[in-house]
Amino acid sequence: MSTNDAQVPNISGLSAAINSDAFKEAQRAVGGSLSEAVRKAASNSQLSDIGARMSKELESTGAIKSLTDAASETFTFDMPEAPRLAALDYAVPNYTIPDLSSYAEGYRTDWQQLIIIGNGFDLQCGLKSKFGDFFKPRFDIIANIPDCKRETWQTLVEDTGLTLWDFVLEANIDSLWCDIEGTIERWVLSAGKPGSKTPSPFNKAVEVFKSCPFTDGAFVLVNGRRECEQDDEDHMYGNMARYAWTLHPEIASEGYNHAKFMAFLRQELFKLEQAFSEYLAKEVETNEEYAEKCKTLYQAIERDGKKAGDDYYSSTSVLSFNYTDLIGQFFDGGEDGAFVNIHGKLGGEIIFGIDGKDCMDNPNAVSFTKTFRLMRRGGSRTDKLIGTANSANLQGATDVIKFYGHSLGKADYSYFQSIFDGVDLYESKTVLVFYYPYDGSDEDNNESWRNGLANSINDLLVDYGATMDNKDHGQNLMHKLLLEGRLILRGVQVD
Repeated sequence: MSTNDAQVPNISGLSAAINSDAFKEAQRAVGGSLSEAVRKAASNSQLSDIGARMSKELESTGAIKSLTDAASETFTFDMPEAPRLAALDYAVPNYTIPDLSSYAEGYRTDWQQLIIIGNGFDLQCGLKSKFGDFFKPRFDIIANIPDCKRETWQTLVEDTGLTLWDFVLEANIDSLWCDIEGTIERWVLSAGKPGSKTPSPFNKAVEVFKSCPFTDGAFVLVNGRRECEQDDEDHMYGNMARYAWTLHPEIASEGYNHAKFMAFLRQELFKLEQAFSEYLAKEVETNEEYAEKCKTLYQAIERDGKKAGDDYYSSTSVLSFNYTDLIGQFFDGGEDGAFVNIHGKLGGEIIFGIDGKDCMDNPNAVSFTKTFRLMRRGGSRTDKLIGTANSANLQGATDVIKFYGHSLGKADYSYFQSIFDGVDLYESKTVLVFYYPYDGSDEDNNESWRNGLANSINDLLVDYGATMDNKDHGQNLMHKLLLEGRLILRGVQVD
């Protein structure tokens, strides 16, 4: 046996397993490591089956078992699997969310994710939390008001809990039948300055409220309405006036004006918020399956691509636009996470409002903005929601921002702009993941979800890009995110 043969234990029968050319190549290289010899031998283009033949020979001689036993005695491996979505058949596409965080061997890496949740999350968990579900029985009451008499309206106001905004939304003018935030914005921004005669919903209501809207005498109704209210819009103004005169009979003697109507709208909005809060609390209490579905869906999203183990300081924060807070019962923020119901939660004050982005200098609108309402409420502990970044320290940015069930509507653009600015979305390595409910048996529905979500993402990023100082960067933002693997649409399998 040659000196070289002696240096490699348990391969005396190797020449029988491989052809002579490969063995000569291995002999020349075996003075180095065995793995290098095998690598060089395997590089011979004539040896396409060398791997399988060598493995068979090494296994038959006991070499593989000896090496495995030695390694097991010498090394201890503690490498927990990264949490995944139900074997990741749960997500489509089923690749792992990229880890773009910086890693230095010997040091623990900070890793943070932010999960943004909207009403689609609660709907997916079986909760009847749509504004439409809340308003339907209220709209039915309005549609069945029998006449325009004072006595009828006195009973209606006392017994039903309706608000002025119910009559505005029920009219379904411009198809805004349950778009509360859009309706508030349309009415408040149309107010103009006191004394303005500009045609607008607000100014028309002020004028209508000055005349008695009841039919206490010998009035003949046509199609169940006053003759002057045959048009749906006119009938809406009539109902609003009857509601206001019933609630505030002093209108008859004192009249009505711009300031009084604006204050009335705010007061009625608070009442509507309270009514919705009570409705939703009852839905949560009586829905026996909601809690378990909520837990399952949240944990699936939270664990998708999450970094775990001794190499990471992992943190999770949740920004919920919902009024439910059941997630808080099983929320684990890790090293430095936070859970925030940004618009309030059940059992406390909840907020309906408009985006303050272009309204904070409008004296009519400012008190209806979410920004003002949050400040008035005392603010929220949002300081831990994201890890911020700047040109000097891009590594501090939140690693992944996940979205589920949010419409990405304009009413919340101010929040998203602040978040994207905070993480320096263009320059940092922050990954955006947008989830949608995936149905394995209905690809047409999946395609519809993807198209709708893609359009909403496009609108959001285009709008955000327009706010960036560098306009070229703003126009290129989505393209850059896609090229860097930082913009992902992901289907989550649901029952």
